[in-house]
Formats: sequence, structure tokens, C-alpha cells
Amino acid sequence: MSFRRLLPLFLLMILSFTLMTYQSNKGVLTPLAFLSIPLNYVNSVFGSLSTSVKEPFRNMTLKVEENRRLREEVNRLITDQQRYRDIYFENQRLRELLSLKERERRYVATAHVVSKGWDRWANTLIVDKGRTDGVEKDMAVITPRGLVGKVSNVTDRYASVLLITDINFSAAVKIQETRKDAIFSGTGSGSCILKYIPQEEKLNGNEVVVTSGFDDLFPPEVPVGLVSLASGKSSGIFQKINVTPFQDLSRLDEVVVIRR
Repeated sequence: MSFRRLLPLFLLMILSFTLMTYQSNKGVLTPLAFLSIPLNYVNSVFGSLSTSVKEPFRNMTLKVEENRRLREEVNRLITDQQRYRDIYFENQRLRELLSLKERERRYVATAHVVSKGWDRWANTLIVDKGRTDGVEKDMAVITPRGLVGKVSNVTDRYASVLLITDINFSAAVKIQETRKDAIFSGTGSGSCILKYIPQEEKLNGNEVVVTSGFDDLFPPEVPVGLVSLASGKSSGIFQKINVTPFQDLSRLDEVVVIRR
């Protein structure tokens, strides 16, 4: 075989050997490897743009979630605060009732208010103590602040209380400062009045009204209210006098029943 015929084969062997040596040292030869750098750059740019677009929305979502969490926390704190206030005022009321029980020798029972009048004209309420607890008809109902009413009806477990603002309620009272006797009555519209105070009796307002005990229903010296208006004007020989009860009847939760 001539040298001329062997030369191409020899050159092909040298080229193959060269390529094998290169691949073993540099890795696989990729014809489009030169495009990897710009493609990686473009991919990085698009990744940065995507992150820049998504980041504000991500922050907004986080803020919305944080605001929702804070609102829930505020609502929880408000609820807890209200519960603690209710517990505080309940404990305060119970301490006052306990003090009243300890000093009131005519004490019969402490009762919770379970129902009130069906409409604004009904000046009555229902308490959860009855005949089995020693409660009887016409017993006085009070709080540490003053007179509330009297027991108008009683069953074994419950009692109805006629409030001092009812038009059918009346009690013998007196002005604490002057010891002047009078009759205390409800008007049926949430207010109370004094009856049978002569025109010549001078009242300036803020005089304390207490029970006198002369009606054989209520024990003496139970606080009733303050003279809020003494006009000195009325038809006939008696004054028109309004009284503000010491006990706010719209804020009753517990009451004390006492005997005569």
C-alpha cells in the first residue's frame, strides 16, 4: 500500500486521538457552549424582574395578614378587658351585699334578678328566691344603696317585686333632716313623688328621704332617695315634690329581701 493512501487514515487517527485527549481534559465538547453565557444573563435578568414585580404584592399580603392578626388581637383584648370589668363590678356588688347581710339583722335572702317587666310601663321584676328561702309577701326589697320595692307575689322558688316607681307602690317616709312625715309613691313613669308635704314646709332639694316604719310594711330608716325638686307650688295645701331614688332601678342584678 502506498504512503499516499495511508496518509488520510493516519491524519484521521491523529485527529481522533486529539479530540479524545481534549474531551478527557475539558469535558464534553458542545458546539453551542458559547451561547450559555448570554442565555444565563437573560435568565438572571428575567428572574430579577419577576422578583421585583412579586415583592410588592408579597409585602402587601404580609401587611394584610399582619393587620388581620392585630385586629383579632385588639378584639380579644377588648373582650378580655370587658370581662375583667364585669368581674370587678360583680365582685364589688357582692362585697356590698355581703356587708349589708352582715349588718342587717332583718336579712332573709339575697336574690338574683331573673326577669323584668314586659314593657316600659311595667315596674316589676322577678327574683330567684321564694317561699322555700323564707321570702314572704310584702317583705321589703333593698340594695346597699336603698329601697327597691316590696314582694308582691311569691311561689316556692320565685318572687315578684313591685318597684318603688310603680303607680301602685307607696310607703310611709320622712325627711331625715326635719323628721317631717310624708307618703312616698311611684308615678308609673319611672319617677317618684312625696305626698302630703304642706306648703309652709321649706325644702331646698337634696334632702334625704328614709322610711319611717309607720306603715307596718317597711322597717324604719331604710334610705329611699333625694328630694330633687321642691317647687312649693301645687293645687291645694300640699307641695309637688319629686324624689330621685338612691338605687338606679335600671341597673339591678342582685337584691336583698328583709323582714319587717
